[in-house]
Amino acid sequence: MKLKLGCWHFILLGSVAVNSADYSFPPPTASYNITAKLDAVDKRIDGEEEIIWINRSNRTTDEIYLHLYLNAFKNLSTTFMSEVSNRFSSLPDYFYSVCKNGWGYCDVRSIAVEAPGLFERMDVMESLQFDPIDDGNVADETVCRIRLPGAAAPGQVVHLYISFTSQLPHRAPRTGYYQDYLVAGQWFPKCGVLEEQGWNCHQYHNVSEFFADYGDYDVSITLPKNYIVGASGVLVGETSAGAGEKTVRFQEKCIHDFVWTASPKFRVAERTFEYVDLPPVKLALLYQPINQKYVDSYFDAAIATLKHLGSWYTPYPYSHLTIVDLPEKSNAGGMEYPTLFTTDVSWQVASGSQAPMGVTVHECTHQFFYGIIGNNEAEHAWMDEGLTVYATSRCLNTAYGPGNAWKMYLARDSFGLPTTFKHVHKDQRDWIVENQRERGALDFMDKPSWAYVNYPAYRNNAYEKPALMLWTLENVLGEPVFNRIMREYVTRFRFKHPKPQDFINVVNEFSPQDMNSLFDQTLHTPGVLDYAVVRVISQRDKGTKGYFGRGAELALAEKNDPGTWTSQVHLERQGDIVFPVELLITFEDGEKRRLQWDGKESIKIFSFTQKARVEKAEIDPDHNIWLDVDVTNNGRYREKNHLAAFRWGVQWLFWLQHLLETAAIFS
Repeated sequence: MKLKLGCWHFILLGSVAVNSADYSFPPPTASYNITAKLDAVDKRIDGEEEIIWINRSNRTTDEIYLHLYLNAFKNLSTTFMSEVSNRFSSLPDYFYSVCKNGWGYCDVRSIAVEAPGLFERMDVMESLQFDPIDDGNVADETVCRIRLPGAAAPGQVVHLYISFTSQLPHRAPRTGYYQDYLVAGQWFPKCGVLEEQGWNCHQYHNVSEFFADYGDYDVSITLPKNYIVGASGVLVGETSAGAGEKTVRFQEKCIHDFVWTASPKFRVAERTFEYVDLPPVKLALLYQPINQKYVDSYFDAAIATLKHLGSWYTPYPYSHLTIVDLPEKSNAGGMEYPTLFTTDVSWQVASGSQAPMGVTVHECTHQFFYGIIGNNEAEHAWMDEGLTVYATSRCLNTAYGPGNAWKMYLARDSFGLPTTFKHVHKDQRDWIVENQRERGALDFMDKPSWAYVNYPAYRNNAYEKPALMLWTLENVLGEPVFNRIMREYVTRFRFKHPKPQDFINVVNEFSPQDMNSLFDQTLHTPGVLDYAVVRVISQRDKGTKGYFGRGAELALAEKNDPGTWTSQVHLERQGDIVFPVELLITFEDGEKRRLQWDGKESIKIFSFTQKARVEKAEIDPDHNIWLDVDVTNNGRYREKNHLAAFRWGVQWLFWLQHLLETAAIFS
C-alpha cells in the first residue's frame, strides 16, 4: 500500500459513498441536510439545516426534543461547567479569565416545521423551551423542545427547518478549536431519540457522551480555500465560493452524527486497507507536520483494527475512514465519530512504548462499538466503552503482543520523565487490572454516566470493569463460544440501539451455563472479585490408640504411624463478587489435582490425607478470571518462598526512589 504525502486535493474522497460491506442499511430515522459557513477568525458557524424525522416508534407525539450540545460551554452555570468545577476548579477559571473568546454556544435563530398530510410549514419558534430534563438546572440550555401543530402518529414524516449560529469553544472537550486547528463536533441542533417510553434526550454532562438515531447526511461547508478538511462522509464536490473561499460537500448514509475538522496546517497521507474476505477501505490521515514520524504507526494501528475486528465480528461497513491527529492541547484528541476519529500523541511518549497505537486502536474500535452498534452512551456507557476496551486489548495483544512496561517519573501536572523497561513486558490486560485494583469498589457499572459518585468511578465502571468482565466470560466460556456470542450480538443489533438486557440475552443464548449471576453482581452492585489462598499446612499422622473392632474382635490396641500426612488449604473470598473458581493442588511427589469451588462461602477449607504433603495451592491457575483484582494472593506454598517477597521488595525500592527524586526536585 502506497503512502502519499503532501497537499490533499480531495482525490481520496472524490467518490460517492457506497455500501462497501454489502450491508442492507435500515431505513433512516433522522436525516440532515445542512449548509454552513465558517468564520475562520472568530471560529463561528452560521448554518441552515433541514431535518427529516420519521416517527418509527409505536407512540404518537406532539413535540420534538433537540440537543444543543454547544450550549454546555455558554457560561459557568451550565450543568457541564458546574460538574467540571466539582472536578477541576481551574477549568472554569480558564474559560472565564484566560480565554476572552473561549465560550461556545448553539443559538437557534428560527425554526419551522412541516408534516406532509398533517400540517403545512409553520413557524414554531415561539414554542421552543429549554428543558433541563436530568437535573432541573434552569441555566442549562443543552436540551430544548418544540411543539408540533399536530400530533405525529407512528410512521409520520416531519420536516424541521432550522437556522442557527454555533460558536466553537476554545480547547473544549470533544469539540472546539486550538490555534488554527478546529473540530466541529456536536455543532448543529440534533434530534433526540423517541423511544416507547418517550423522548430520550439527556442534557450534556461532563462525562457523558451521545445518543442519536441513524440517518443520511448531506452537508455543505464554506470555509477558506487553504483549509484542509476532513469529515464524516465522502467528499462529493468542491466549488469555489469566491473571496478566497470554497464550499465542500460531504454525504454519507446510515450514520448517527456528523463531525468535521479543518486546518491550514494539516498534512495528508492516504492508504487503502485490503484484506481477504473484507471490503477495501480508503484511509486518510490528517496529521500535524511535527508528527510525521508517527504516520506509519497511525496507519498500522487502524489497519490492524479493521482487519481483526472485521474478521472477528463484522466488516467495517463504509468505504472510507478518516484519522485526525490533533495537537495534544486541543482537548479534542481521542474521540470517536462516524467514519472519523481523532487521536493524538504526547511529547512525553516513552521510547519503545506502543503509543500512539493504543489510542488509535481504541478510537478505531469505536467505529464498531458506537458506530455500528448505536447504544445509548449517556445511559449505558459500558456498552460501548467497555466493549471497546475489551476489543482494543484483544486487538493490541494479537497485532503487537505484550507491550514494554513504562513509568512516568517526577510526574507533576503535565510534566514527567517517561521511562521504558525494555525487558519487562506487560499484557494489555495487566494495565486494565491495575486501574481496576485501585478503584474497583467504587459504584456499579450500569447507571447514567453523570450519576457515578466521582470520575474514577465512571472510568472504572464504564471502561475497566466491563472489559475485565468480558475477558472473564471469554476465558470461562471458551474463545470459540464467546466469539460466536460477539458476532451474533453485532449482527443482530448493527445500526440499532441495544440495551444491556439485549447483550445479556445473547450471552445466555449461547452460553452452556446461565451467566445472570455475574451480570447481576457486576452491573447492579459495587464491589470487586478477589479470592485468596491464605494458608497451606501439613501435619504427619502420628498413629492412634483405643478400642478397635467389634464383637469378639473388640480390643484395646495402639497403631503405629501409618506414614500419611493430613494437609489443609484455607481459602478466603476477600471480595464482594461471588464466582466459581478452580483450585490446583500440587503435592510434593508431583501429583496435581484440580478441584472446583463455587466461591460462595467467605472461608473454605479443603483437607487431604495421603502419603505426600501439599506443596502449594493455586486459585485460578490458568488465569481465566481477569476480574480478580489481586492475583498475588492467588497462590501459596506450604513453606515460605522468598522469590515473591524479593520481587515486591525491588518494586517498593523503585517506588521509594521515585518518591525521593520527586521530593528532591520540587522541595
